[in-house]
Amino acid sequence: MSHRDARIEHYLDQVCQQVKAREVHPDLRDEIGSHLDEIFYERQQEGDTPEQAASYAIAQMGDPLTIGKSMHRLHRHRIHWGVVLGVLALFSVGLLLMWIYATRFSVSKVEDFSVIYGQSFINYIFYSVLGIFALIFCMYYDYRKWRNAAWGIYILFNLLLWINPFTTPVINSSRWLSLYGISLHLSGFAVWVLPLAIGAIMLRKLRTKWGMKSALQYWVLAAIPMTLFVYMDDWVRLTLFVAVSIVLFGWISRRWKLTLLAGMFVVSGATVYLFQSEAHKHLERFAVVLDLQNDPLNTGCYNRSIIDTTQSAGWWGHGLNGITFDKFDIWHTDYPGVVLIDVFGWTAGIAMFIGMIWFVVTMLKASLRVKDEFGQMIILVITSVFAFQLLYSLAMTTGRVPILSIKFPIIGYGGFLLTLEYAMIGLLLGVYRRKDTIPLVQSDTRGLTESK
Repeated sequence: MSHRDARIEHYLDQVCQQVKAREVHPDLRDEIGSHLDEIFYERQQEGDTPEQAASYAIAQMGDPLTIGKSMHRLHRHRIHWGVVLGVLALFSVGLLLMWIYATRFSVSKVEDFSVIYGQSFINYIFYSVLGIFALIFCMYYDYRKWRNAAWGIYILFNLLLWINPFTTPVINSSRWLSLYGISLHLSGFAVWVLPLAIGAIMLRKLRTKWGMKSALQYWVLAAIPMTLFVYMDDWVRLTLFVAVSIVLFGWISRRWKLTLLAGMFVVSGATVYLFQSEAHKHLERFAVVLDLQNDPLNTGCYNRSIIDTTQSAGWWGHGLNGITFDKFDIWHTDYPGVVLIDVFGWTAGIAMFIGMIWFVVTMLKASLRVKDEFGQMIILVITSVFAFQLLYSLAMTTGRVPILSIKFPIIGYGGFLLTLEYAMIGLLLGVYRRKDTIPLVQSDTRGLTESK
């Protein structure tokens, strides 16, 4: 209020001094101040002087330091230690496996292979440390600012996906963006970033103004990156992007039957395109796993190598000195789960599987404690991308599914994509950190203003 008594203002200042989350100060001043103002004016109507009315109102409310400390406990920044523990566990496993690669693996065809793995070990540490700094930055970054930058990020990444094939050669069947000697896995970055941008653009429109027009707008925004992934011949990232887009649309619209129909339409269109173009050769990877013995092109050699290794490992593995996976001409950093089973046995593989499932469930549960819908959307996207990659990477460890260029998040080979994965976890932690400090009243008011 513009004419609030000075003594009441001083009381509110004392309360807010105890609350470290400054973003909730306006709400606390409004909420507590309205109670004080109500008592203040009632006492004045009963004949008290302003001094008496203010003193009475303050006495009724209680000690400002006690009130402030209780408000701080309710509205303080929080850290989700379960997610932090999961990240530390993934980093530890990745560090252990990289050490094994650097010290134990050798391939006769490459004389300096130990040097290559030694450099990989250093790279993993470098990009992980860089990722931890990115995680901390994103955790303290106000995630709500992402909404204002969504259109710019969406346009920028689509432009980069479009021009990238003209400027950068194909490396390992994937497009990399090279800038000043730095190579970025552009399509890998896009899978994380573009769903967040689309969700930020469409969340309010689909929640407050639902209709076929807004639904069509969502799928037009999603179709542009899908087309560019096809243009870049990156079907793995295309599939991952489609899966995340379907989940996101269903969650935002809350119309899962329509989501299922949209998903079937997208999958059908992609299938027709595959069989009408040379891209149908990608399906050979899927066909070979149905009959590994009948493999004239020898495209299932990786599958057979994985199966041989895991079947011979037993419960306790071959140990560091009995590794068998190095007999195969395979880039071992793509299969951390196989190496873990080779060295430590099925026991380690089962523990890894349980740990990964626990980590995904922990991230999903974090969204249930967040009241802000925009924050929930961010956690959903990050968890979906993380879970799809994680689960398929675990499935590849069996050797019974097609071998695709999908890596274990955090554990796999280092690079700026590894740093981005840390940053995304940091963004998730940042949402959770502010779950009790977001001024929901202000958010509701802004939403009502936009809907008018």
